[in-house]
Amino acid sequence: MRKLFILLFFSATSLLMAQNTNPIQEAMANYDYETALKLMEQETPTVPLLYQKGRALKGLGYNDKALLVFQEIIEQDSLTPRAYIEAAECCKSIAKQREALDYYQSALNLNPSNKYVRIQYISLLLNMKRNRDALRESNLLAEQDSSAFVLHLRAESMSRVCDNSDVHLVIEAYQDIQERYPKDYMAPAILGNIYIAARQFDEAIGTTEKYRCLDSTNILVNRVNAQAYCMNKYYPEAIERYNYLLQNGDSTFLTCLYAGISHYAVDDFYGARDLLKKAVKEDGSNVNAHYYLGRACSKTPWTKEGVLHLETAINLTIPSDSTIVPLYTGLADCYKMANMYKEQADILLEQYERYDKNKHKLLYDAAYVYYYRLKNTSKAEQCLKAYLKTRPKDNDKRQEVDADGVPIIGENNRYNAAEAWLKDIQEKRKVNDFFQGKGAETNK
Repeated sequence: MRKLFILLFFSATSLLMAQNTNPIQEAMANYDYETALKLMEQETPTVPLLYQKGRALKGLGYNDKALLVFQEIIEQDSLTPRAYIEAAECCKSIAKQREALDYYQSALNLNPSNKYVRIQYISLLLNMKRNRDALRESNLLAEQDSSAFVLHLRAESMSRVCDNSDVHLVIEAYQDIQERYPKDYMAPAILGNIYIAARQFDEAIGTTEKYRCLDSTNILVNRVNAQAYCMNKYYPEAIERYNYLLQNGDSTFLTCLYAGISHYAVDDFYGARDLLKKAVKEDGSNVNAHYYLGRACSKTPWTKEGVLHLETAINLTIPSDSTIVPLYTGLADCYKMANMYKEQADILLEQYERYDKNKHKLLYDAAYVYYYRLKNTSKAEQCLKAYLKTRPKDNDKRQEVDADGVPIIGENNRYNAAEAWLKDIQEKRKVNDFFQGKGAETNK
């Protein structure tokens, strides 16, 4: 009888608790944030309720409004790290990185041992390119915590700070991770890429093969491993690795490119063509992809297709006039500001001859530099003669136009000025020649 009474008591209590369940908490538990927010409007905004409101707003994507809520909590309770952390998360989501960093710093001041906050703080420093600060903080954290994630933060910070002369320090950092955590795939993948960039292909192969002894299925490590074999000209091994990647659904650009190059190197031109076409489809602006696809096509019946791809590769390599002309203009102006007048004159003429044949004013500008800056009258005279030859003599001859194709107003005045200037130079030369000749006769 007593047991029955106790059972009935707890059943009644559970029923009563269920009836008194907070509808706001129930809505939050069911992720029904809109309903929860409506119910909150009817309640007094206590700190616990504000936390729920901020969470609901974040869940609906209103991070700017959620930030205001957490800032309100901070004003009411400035000694709780949670509010600062929530505010930092909101700031990150709306690209207010500096404010997020300040909030994380405030949270760390309240609780320096919070690993989550310190990791977020270091990651944000890296995102903000404050690499030395990130390295300092990650070194401090690594003294207390030698987990793989923390060591990766330190290694990444180090890689951004160290230059090529200190790359051995970065290599040692990732080697340390691989030794401590053999099953960590990121360390051998990153280390392999570092070796490939330094053209140390044997080391890249050794590092990735060491991991593959434990797990031969990792896609990222196999990509690096395959690329190292390809670039080291071990093409059969590269093809074997790439076949595995392709069979497992990896059709990324680099996989198709280097797999295609490997097939091309062993004279499998049909296989190379199929793979390189996929690479070009992924990145049509890659010169190497078009080059190798063109060469592969030239060894198959698709020779005309090969011509098109080689032409595309050349066109991608040579910059267009619309790209190169502003560079020449800017360089000429820089030479002028640096008082490098010979270089200025040379680049003006080069721009005219190679890329801007219709901008005849360049000849006039070069003449000005030669005459007034370099005191080279003969070169100035040559430029003026060349410039005057471009003067329109009838309506059929094209007139110089500006960047928008509009005829330049006052162009005729410049031609008149050039003509008068050239005449003055020639007359002065005649006078000088006369006096030099008279002097020669006197000496006789």
